[in-house]
Formats: sequence, structure tokens, C-alpha cells
Amino acid sequence: MRYYLNPQQELTNDENVMKLPESKITYKALGSLDDPQFVTFSTGFTKETEITSHIVAHLNVSVESSAEQQQSDPVVEADLDLFVTLWHLDSQGQEILYTGAVGDPVSLTKGWLRCSLRKVEDKHPQHRSYLPYRQYFSTDEELLTPNIIYAVDVEIWPTNVVMNGGDTLVLEIASGDTTGSGLFRHESKVDRDPAPLAGWNNIHLGGGKLNYLELPIIPQNS
Repeated sequence: MRYYLNPQQELTNDENVMKLPESKITYKALGSLDDPQFVTFSTGFTKETEITSHIVAHLNVSVESSAEQQQSDPVVEADLDLFVTLWHLDSQGQEILYTGAVGDPVSLTKGWLRCSLRKVEDKHPQHRSYLPYRQYFSTDEELLTPNIIYAVDVEIWPTNVVMNGGDTLVLEIASGDTTGSGLFRHESKVDRDPAPLAGWNNIHLGGGKLNYLELPIIPQNS
């Protein structure tokens, strides 16, 4: 089932949000645990709902280079890192934490994408709408042009959770590690060269563009 992102930062089942006037939500690039940069979208559940299997987030994104980059090279090629997290809140708005690989408290699930490696092999027999198939070849790399909108699919780790009536699911989209990242963080300047990543990240809504979180909802009678 698809939950669509809207300008009110909600997740809704109404596909007509794509018909709204175009808008964008902006957050700073190169976030970190010490300086998290993110936006959130959420939906509440009125009855017990099971989510089990693979999840994907489809987003329309762009990058704005920093002022320093624009002055030195206005047509510089850029990149954009997406850090996606799903949080489970109870009916009182408190985070429900799960156990990570080393016993640490973590969120429901996470996913990542470096947008220069966004290419999807949609003709591959293993490709699914909910599980984009990628080869991650170095020849697949395609950097981003600032201020151009790109549609990307972010694979999110499969999970299993039962949302109770009154619970809330929060989709967090960040530009770096946030709470619940565990031991394995993305802090190396070799892996995350600030030059192509610095600036601002945008999520573009409306104007005919669909942004959604595809959730594997299990029917109650199954």
C-alpha cells in the first residue's frame, strides 16, 4: 500500500496530492549525529495493522549547491545522500525502540541511497516495484546537476511490526546519520567528500510528481 507525502508533512492514502501546486521541502546537506538535518512525514493508525516485508520510498529530489560552490563553479556536478529511517511511536507519542545488531536501541528500520548510483535495472527478473534491483557498477554512476529534479527509489530494509490503534509511523528523510545509527556511521570524508555533497537538499511535492512510501500491509484475514 502506498502512503503519499504531502506538503503538510503527512503520509496519506490520497494519490491526488500529486495534483497540488508544486512545492518543495528543504533541509541542509551533510547532516551528522552531532548536527542532524532531516524532515519527517507521519501517519497514524486507527486499528491494528501488520507491516511485514520489503519497503521502498519513491522521492523526487534535487540539490542546491552551496554559495561557495556556485561562485567557484556554477555548473558543478553534485551528489545527494539519502538516509531514510522509519520510527514507531506509541499512542502517547513515545518512540518504541528495537534491538540493534550489537544490542543498542534502534529505530524500526533504515535505508540509504547515494543518488549518483540511483540507476535501477527495471528489466532484471529480480526487480520488483517494492524491491528495486541495482548492480552498483562504477559505470552506473551519474552525478546530479544542481536544481534539476530526479526521481529515485530508496530501498529500505525489510521489517516486521504490528502497529496498534493510536500508534504513529514516522518517515524521516535525512542527509546524514541520525539517532539509532549504531556503531557503523558515515563520517569518513573519503566516503563522503563534502565538495559534491555540500549545500541544500530538496524534496519536490505536487506538480504531477508522486512521492510515496510503499508499505507491505498484511490483510487482517490472512
